[in-house]
Amino acid sequence: MAIRVWRYNYGLGTIYAELDKSKTSMMDIIQKAFSIAEDFGYIYRVAVSTESIGEDAFVETYNLQGVGSFEPIHQLHITTKAPTEEFLTFIKKHPDVNELCFTLSTTGINDKGQTVLIGGAVDLIIYLNTDEEWGMNIFINTDIFVPLSRVKDACTEAMAETNAPVLKRLLENCLTLFPVTEWEWLDTLYYTETYLNLSVKNK
Repeated sequence: MAIRVWRYNYGLGTIYAELDKSKTSMMDIIQKAFSIAEDFGYIYRVAVSTESIGEDAFVETYNLQGVGSFEPIHQLHITTKAPTEEFLTFIKKHPDVNELCFTLSTTGINDKGQTVLIGGAVDLIIYLNTDEEWGMNIFINTDIFVPLSRVKDACTEAMAETNAPVLKRLLENCLTLFPVTEWEWLDTLYYTETYLNLSVKNK
């Protein structure tokens, strides 16, 4: 049996960015996260942490597709493109929110040329510390976007040529639509930065 040429939960890397909280608000961040996700694919899961309740104080899942990750999918079925009333009500009632986690999913092209679901492709985590600058981590959870770590050949190069622009657009949207003051790559595979070649330069 052939070895799959990409891996799940083995990311291309992580981006950390600092945010200027004087130029945004929690509601603004939530709205922008949903807008960014719609361009990428969709939000699958939202998790909120608060000082008083702790982790996963509020959790919602959306847009279930009926197929597993990396299985062929003809078309995404997206029913939730904006924050729900329950989500917004929780935020308004809990001023001590200190973390927002958005799990984003999308589709990609596999080594057989099939469109497949990439569930939980990226986690976008916003840190809302009261006494410090706000921060953002973008965790890339699969290397299907640039699947060159196991095999680099015509097939994986073609996959990267097709899939990498989807990830690149997401990262650039995050770094331009949120009020980022500075950012950096963390824990990247050796070719990630040069291959994606983000147009957003560090400030």
